[in-house]
Order: sequence, then structure tokens, then C-alpha cells
Amino acid sequence: MLSLPQDSDLVDRMAASVGVERGRFERAYWRHRRAYDLGRRATDYWRDTLHDLGVSDRAVLESLIDLDVQSWTRYREPMWTLARDVRVSGVKTAILSNGVPEVMARVRADRPLAEIFDVVVVSYELGHAKPDREIYEATLSRIGVLPHDALFVDDRSENITAAEELGLQTFHFTGGDRFGRFQAYLTEELSK
Repeated sequence: MLSLPQDSDLVDRMAASVGVERGRFERAYWRHRRAYDLGRRATDYWRDTLHDLGVSDRAVLESLIDLDVQSWTRYREPMWTLARDVRVSGVKTAILSNGVPEVMARVRADRPLAEIFDVVVVSYELGHAKPDREIYEATLSRIGVLPHDALFVDDRSENITAAEELGLQTFHFTGGDRFGRFQAYLTEELSK
């Protein structure tokens, strides 16, 4: 929610850089992504992805890593402002992210996370990824909030379902008017 969806043009550039069509590239890209989210090294992830594509040119690794990071670090500025405002109002805030070290290094370099969030939980650091129950439980424990007092915001329905199964309140962040709907929802919830 803090970042825009993965940049399609950058996915096209990644596919072009290894000389395969986008659909084939995306299948290989996602096949090994969960292991990467759980802590696998970037070079191992990309080696396996390239192997699936039948590409032996390892010279493209650095370029792929850079394009991948760029594709995930286009920020949704109003959400950052909203998160900061919510924390300033006294509400505890947390990031719960399926993320990889290279992307999180860029986010941490770009944004003062400690000024905006009380807790940052990232899959590769924990060894669990959404929708694993353990990553939600770790976040709740670290922030010191009971499930029914927490609001989980995500764009993926399987992550929303997992959070609801644990008793968290949820907001499914989808649709063209998602930010406006979320802002209105949050304003109403905070005024209670």
C-alpha cells in the first residue's frame, strides 16, 4: 500500500534483458519468489529464474536486481503521509511486508521508517511470509496489540483472509478509489 503495484514497464525491461517474452519471464520470476521473500540470496533466486528461462548469461544479474528493486520502489506518497499522521496522533503503526533485502535496503535508504512506524516486520528477516500465520503473530507481538485491536491493510485477498482468520480487522486495498475509501474508513475508525 505504501508502494505502487510493480511497474509493468520495468517487468518488460527485465524480460527483454534476458531475451524472453513477458509471460514466460513472469512465470519464472514468480516460481521462485516465495523462497526469495523468505531469505534466499538474490544471486540464487536469479540463477534459478534464469535457469528456468534457459538463460546462461550471468552478466545480466546486477541489471535484473536493479530493475527489480526499481519496480517495487515507486511510492504512494499519500499513504506515507497518512501513516505518519496516524502515528503522530498516537496510534501504533507497523509495516508487515513480504520483501527482499535489496528492496528493503532501498526503502530504508529512501524513507525514515523509524519516524513513521513503531515496528517493521519483513519476511526475509523473519523466515515467514504472508499469508503465513507466524508473520502476523510476530507483528502483533512486536507492536503489543491484540488481533481485534489491529487493522491489517493489503491488496491481496489471501493475505486479508489469513489476517481475518486470526481475528484482525481488515481493509482490502483494491479498486481505483482505494486510497480515498481507505482514508474515509480510517477517519471513521479513529473518530470512534
